[in-house]
Amino acid sequence: MPRKDYFEIVIAGITIRFQTAHQSDTDCLERLFPYHKDTNVMPYEKGGTVHDIIFSNGHFDLPEDIVPVWKGFINTEYHIGTVWYNSKAANESFIAVGRDILIHHIPGENLSACYLAEKKNLFGKSHRPKLNIYVFLLIHSILSMYGKYSLHSSCVAKNGLAYLFLGKSGNGKTTVSTLLGKAGFDYMGDDITFISRDETGELCMDSFLYAAKIVNENAKTNRVVKDIVDVIKIHQFTPLYHQKLGAIFLLRRDFSNKTSALQPVSQGSVYTRLIQSGNHIQMQYNPQLWLDICGQATTLPCYNLIFGNKDYFDPGIFNDVINK
Repeated sequence: MPRKDYFEIVIAGITIRFQTAHQSDTDCLERLFPYHKDTNVMPYEKGGTVHDIIFSNGHFDLPEDIVPVWKGFINTEYHIGTVWYNSKAANESFIAVGRDILIHHIPGENLSACYLAEKKNLFGKSHRPKLNIYVFLLIHSILSMYGKYSLHSSCVAKNGLAYLFLGKSGNGKTTVSTLLGKAGFDYMGDDITFISRDETGELCMDSFLYAAKIVNENAKTNRVVKDIVDVIKIHQFTPLYHQKLGAIFLLRRDFSNKTSALQPVSQGSVYTRLIQSGNHIQMQYNPQLWLDICGQATTLPCYNLIFGNKDYFDPGIFNDVINK
């Protein structure tokens, strides 16, 4: 049977088709996104919206009318400088990742092109930038074209509603979602989720599942240690991919207390944390929609979750929220 020259994953109802025959690309996608390969367990039918990604080793000159709108680092592991440009003449964007990667998004054609500088090593063997360096930026930016906005967050669901947890690295997003998953909640992710409006205008959450780099807690030494962990595989969770959003929790770690507690929180605090948990507004397609979604989310039930010792964590503190 001939090998396919493309690899498809489905995230937030969008089929992303990587048009690549490179085995290294396929191996990377297989390793990173086994839970998003097209399967019958996903709540979306294949072929709804398909976004194609093509790859080229050729050189591409940036148009003269482009305007830089954001500069920064999108991959802290590799610490590669990135510049986002918008085109004045067309609704297109260009993302330069270092000197060897250029991403060209063409929303009107459901298409993205990746221009990669191919180089030769001392032995004359050609190689190009590895897909794992820029694939997350690629996915985040593509999904925002379709009104699906990424959040640094974790998420679970119960009784038909999703519960979103926002917080800085090390505040317990993975730990809380894992503990709730073990307590019978549906698991929706521990690092990145996507928020959007459905056709009725209600807010929904979509999973983005992969082996995440999480912070191991150490209350005695306060050392920050990161490990790559596949929570779904370890705990044999059956993930949920899509659910209406029911409530939001801002996580704050408190090692001095054994027990955890819910406290009131202001709409302003929730709005600020949502904005901070997403990509920079200049990196969002339809930034006004992104801001509107964040504002709408603050009208849902919102709480501070003071997270104490995980060994004393009681999922019952959420009963009043779930049963409202």
